[in-house]
Amino acid sequence: MTTAMQPSLAEINVHDSLDERWAVGNFLGKTLEQAEELFRESAITYQEDLQHMGPVAFRFYIPAFVNYLRSTASSGDSYAVNAFVSLVRNRWEHEPDELKPVRETLVDACRAILAEWDRFGVDETIYCGWGEMGLRGDYEALIASLTTTSADDPAGLR
Repeated sequence: MTTAMQPSLAEINVHDSLDERWAVGNFLGKTLEQAEELFRESAITYQEDLQHMGPVAFRFYIPAFVNYLRSTASSGDSYAVNAFVSLVRNRWEHEPDELKPVRETLVDACRAILAEWDRFGVDETIYCGWGEMGLRGDYEALIASLTTTSADDPAGLR
């Protein structure tokens, strides 16, 4: 796997929004290991930065969130499981071409989360998901979306 360069300020802060500036403060100059440590400290806090940073920065830092979710440190962190599927789904809906380079990483992460579902202690009465299938169903739908697309539905979400 090729090691990418850390994202620049302009790659994190594309539109100069307040949220992007906040992400710059938290992530600029951070290695993947340092970013993973942020998620270990508080995934609820730092996952929001991934939503708002530019796509180059997102592609660089999403493996840090994935590494956290795949580690035992995330056991019991049902919020992170809920946040991850929402984050990826939202970005995939709005910028599928930007996520294609990390699509395999995202699919593998979703499958790993489903395989270890009980470890996260997800309460389906709290995290009910978007559809009738609940949060677990959201993961299955996201995997299907990330792995199959069509000309009528470039994001694969319909």
